[in-house]
Amino acid sequence: MNYIYDIFIKAIEEDTSIETIKFKQADIYSPYMELSIENINSNKLPQDEYVEINAFYRFQEIFEELLDINFKENTELKNVLFDILIHYLCELDLKQGLNKSEFYKKFLYKDIINNVYGEDLAKNVLCFSKKEKDIFLNSFITLYKTGTSLQLFNNTLAKIFKNSMVYLNKENPKDIYIYLDECKTKILKGRINAIIDTFLPINMKIYLFWNKHFGILGSNNTMKINDIVMIE
Repeated sequence: MNYIYDIFIKAIEEDTSIETIKFKQADIYSPYMELSIENINSNKLPQDEYVEINAFYRFQEIFEELLDINFKENTELKNVLFDILIHYLCELDLKQGLNKSEFYKKFLYKDIINNVYGEDLAKNVLCFSKKEKDIFLNSFITLYKTGTSLQLFNNTLAKIFKNSMVYLNKENPKDIYIYLDECKTKILKGRINAIIDTFLPINMKIYLFWNKHFGILGSNNTMKINDIVMIE
């Protein structure tokens, strides 16, 4: 990590509030780096109370007067103002990297949380991690462009439930069997419900299996005693 926005990106990835991060001008710093941390190869958030930076690396015109060493009054006010300005500049850094799709996802997520797509989805979307939420929203945008399809459902499911398998009943194509290879929990139930309700047509009949596969004749790995589920 070298730039202040790297700190914010890492905090977002770790579900850490950026409001808890405090910046201060380092007393000793390298003129070739923006962050002034002990381990420059670290991929973890600094655990110190303040993240020390070299504000002159990119923002000398902004801070050269505020950080004038000859101006020693109102130190506490200067530190607070410095932290506020760095937070603002960091937010600008992050927004410069946004494309149209990222803005779509932000607005879409806001609508989901505000129950535009129903209370169930508003509740279930909170079960996703940040990475899974991004996958879900990307697929949701694709859904708007292409409409519902089993391929879109399968792709989304495979990215979030990596060991899952989907089967269609040849005699009745509206019957779909979903094996997740996961022990059932409230969080995982919320995730799969969000995916099913969003990406599968409403006329599909769904059979959901968690950590026990149903038996398939001719497939020995699914025909284990006490480890299979019988279906009609």
